[in-house]
Amino acid sequence: MIGAWAGGSRLEGRQNNRPDTSAFNIANGRVYTPGLGIILAPQPFTPMGGDFLHIALDVSGDGKLPVPPRSLADPLTQVFNFTLFLTSVALQKNFTISNITTATPPFADIMSQELGQTVKHINFEWPECVVGDGQDTQGTQRGEYNISIHQNYRLNGVERYSIFNLPISVTNSINRFPGARQLSTKPIPGPLSANGGRVSCASIENPIIDFAMLVQSVNNPPGQPMQDIAIETSARRDGGQVGGPGQDGENGGNGGKGNLRGFDGSSNGNGNGQGQISPNGNVGKAIGGAAEVTIVSVWALIVLSTTVVLFTAAVC
Repeated sequence: MIGAWAGGSRLEGRQNNRPDTSAFNIANGRVYTPGLGIILAPQPFTPMGGDFLHIALDVSGDGKLPVPPRSLADPLTQVFNFTLFLTSVALQKNFTISNITTATPPFADIMSQELGQTVKHINFEWPECVVGDGQDTQGTQRGEYNISIHQNYRLNGVERYSIFNLPISVTNSINRFPGARQLSTKPIPGPLSANGGRVSCASIENPIIDFAMLVQSVNNPPGQPMQDIAIETSARRDGGQVGGPGQDGENGGNGGKGNLRGFDGSSNGNGNGQGQISPNGNVGKAIGGAAEVTIVSVWALIVLSTTVVLFTAAVC
């Protein structure tokens, strides 16, 4: 959770150092983390069930960073990877959701899925031990869990590693065999057993990690990225504002005075704009425009036996 915890139980302060003592920084339903990821779904404390667990994660730093197939490399700010786990301290369980170990979702690198999309979707098939209905947890591992999101990234030139725990309740109905309709879901939910059923919990289980060790492993930024800390990226030449900031009372700033010479040789930008048709007599032609075209049609009728040939000549 965002914030510093005393003895693993009491919140001492927010990640963004604001007076709000809640554990989460939520704006318009978007849950901010101490890293570059923003959680769109689920919301904290949501009762979960159904065929699979659906997670939606903005991996672009709120739209400021490129996503594959574009290159992520940037010496100032970039995402290296995300890994996700389903953990429960009360139940002493730690299940893998996505850990970049295969090319098959959900274990595949989420950054390489859904190419071109800034929001990545992870569809995790519930394992066998959480099958059940309602609050009846006898003989199961149903109960309170965290979606634990581990982020490895660079922020403004500094390497960071953050962990964010989003609490959910695994209390809604989960059937033993997933419905066939989920086969059309993209990315495809997983993992599944060889017979199309749920995998055993043991097959995706990891040792539970002591909370103190988790605290020692992180290197959080001093504030909330995108809100308290502006994201810095390297200068680019493939987009953005043309010229520098303007000045009050003038036509331009460092980028010029707005007196680009027109394409007809005139000054102060009074020439033909892009896409205009250049009138007769002008020296230059507008970019993307069309010069006037004079079409002269010459008709000639030549009779050779029973064949009639029609010629049309166009002269510009």
